[in-house]
Amino acid sequence: MKKLVFSAIAAAALAGSAFTLPALAAADTAAAPAAESSMAEPSFLLDAKLAGMQAALKLTPEQQKLWPAFESAVRDGVKLRMEMMGAMREQMKSGERPSPIDMLTQVSDHLEKASQAIKHVVDAAKPLYDSLNDEQKSHFGPLLHMLHGGMMDRGMMMGSGMMGHGMMGHGMMGHKAK
Repeated sequence: MKKLVFSAIAAAALAGSAFTLPALAAADTAAAPAAESSMAEPSFLLDAKLAGMQAALKLTPEQQKLWPAFESAVRDGVKLRMEMMGAMREQMKSGERPSPIDMLTQVSDHLEKASQAIKHVVDAAKPLYDSLNDEQKSHFGPLLHMLHGGMMDRGMMMGSGMMGHGMMGHGMMGHKAK
């Protein structure tokens, strides 16, 4: 059961990243500099969040040995997310407006990559999680959510934009959003 909960949290966190892409595309050009500057600092923020999670878990020396694999997997997932968001931003800057089929293909590709990243995080996190005591395990989920910066919730809410109001105010079928 605990493995299922952890897997669901990790899946939602990384999958939410894929749903963030259409929301970025929907941002107007006035918001673009703010979006770019917020993405210029992910390493600094990620470092702080990982350090905070590690400290809050109060890992034993044996558990500390399992931390680098988890941290590396998380960093790889964040790097992938930033690359996908950057590619979407570049596409929007170029003025390209993908067809509904192209958009579905892009979303499918992003979800496939996110799924692989989630699997990598789960595979790296399982030995660490299994080594935690009950108190540490009770903190792991909320800390993982904090690590992701709450984007899981925002990403899921933004995900509906792709079908209805994403892509510069147009739905996937090209209808103007109200």
